[in-house]
Amino acid sequence: MNKTTKILVAILVPFAAAGCGASTSSLTTGSLFGSKQAEAVAAAPAETPSMRAAQVGSVSARAAKCGYNFDPARLKSGFLASEMGQGASVQDMAKIEREYDTIRGKVAATITADPEFCSDGKTKTIKADLTRHLAGDFSAPEMTKKKIDESLLASGPRTRETINPDFVNDKWASKTKRVEE
Repeated sequence: MNKTTKILVAILVPFAAAGCGASTSSLTTGSLFGSKQAEAVAAAPAETPSMRAAQVGSVSARAAKCGYNFDPARLKSGFLASEMGQGASVQDMAKIEREYDTIRGKVAATITADPEFCSDGKTKTIKADLTRHLAGDFSAPEMTKKKIDESLLASGPRTRETINPDFVNDKWASKTKRVEE
């Protein structure tokens, strides 16, 4: 995990944990080996306004860093209008806006120092998230069960990443390479 990823995780985990804080269940043998209670706990927690603020704020900061042509103020106002439409009170709106601004600022400050932040993989994710948010969908992206099954139970050849010996002699060669097992 690179430094940027670690910092983003450190920033976003408390907000994600806040949504899980209401759970009164604990680790039991029933939760380990299956029960109705374990099934209820295993269900994903409902998204909170804080989680959505963290998601949209971080996407806004990352998109701005990578040079996407969008209006950050319009994105923020659309997000806040969406939260208000979902029934957030005036006090909640102030908190949501503060969380949005805090996350956006921290993410922007963190990624400013990373000149290689806008890799092809990250820009694809950022573009997909930004497009979804600009269209009015402010939920966090979900990994469907089908995608999980495909990634974990793929029947194709398995690969692993190893150190590329060509890197020693060629400074332009990749440090690692994929090897089929």
